[in-house]
Amino acid sequence: MNLGSARIRVALLLGGAAILAGCGFGGGASAPTATPTKTPKPTYTATAAATATFTATPLPTATMTPEVPPTDTPSPTPEVPPTETNTPTPEATNTPSVPPTPTNTPGPPPPTNTPAPPPTPTPMPFQYTGQLIWDEGSANCAAASIRKESTIRDTAGSPIDGVCVCYQVWDFRSAPSVPSGVPGVYDPGHYDIYPVRPQPEDVQVQVYICDCATGQQNANSQVVTVDFNSQNCGPGQGGHQAAIVNWTKHW
Repeated sequence: MNLGSARIRVALLLGGAAILAGCGFGGGASAPTATPTKTPKPTYTATAAATATFTATPLPTATMTPEVPPTDTPSPTPEVPPTETNTPTPEATNTPSVPPTPTNTPGPPPPTNTPAPPPTPTPMPFQYTGQLIWDEGSANCAAASIRKESTIRDTAGSPIDGVCVCYQVWDFRSAPSVPSGVPGVYDPGHYDIYPVRPQPEDVQVQVYICDCATGQQNANSQVVTVDFNSQNCGPGQGGHQAAIVNWTKHW
């Protein structure tokens, strides 16, 4: 509220009250008295005038904002074109070729001489095998025969006594010979057959080991073929009239 306006209002109120009082107490013809109606006096509530408080408003302090210099925006770096580099071409170097050093590579080892396994003895298909021999004493003009020089031995060369020999000429089979090694007749292991033919002649004879009792051919005996002839029967002439037939017993 304005302080001046309040004071004026109070003065006006006081002035009005004084005028009203002068009219009630003054001279002059009295006017008909009317019965006054008591009008209640208005009650005035004094309203305290607001005390104006003067608050000194501090003047705004000027803040010195430092002037920021404008930031220089860097200009874009211009793109520099690549510099062409002239790379020199290397010159060909004539490197002398070095001959390879010969390496003395050892050769393969010599073959190992593995001893051959001993041959497996093949069992003889015959118990008795024979061998025919013609020699200087084979010429004989008396008869065809098997001489006393003939022998029967084992594989170790030991003489075997008591073995008989037979022969066959055409369809004729002879009786067994005298057993080999008979004391007083033959040396140990020796035998003979005389005569095979009574005179020299051209004839083929099959000779074999046989049973001394029956003359049956031993199934395990080889058969030796003897070819007699009648020519050159004189001594030293080379005739085939007196043969030697040797036998070996294998088992």
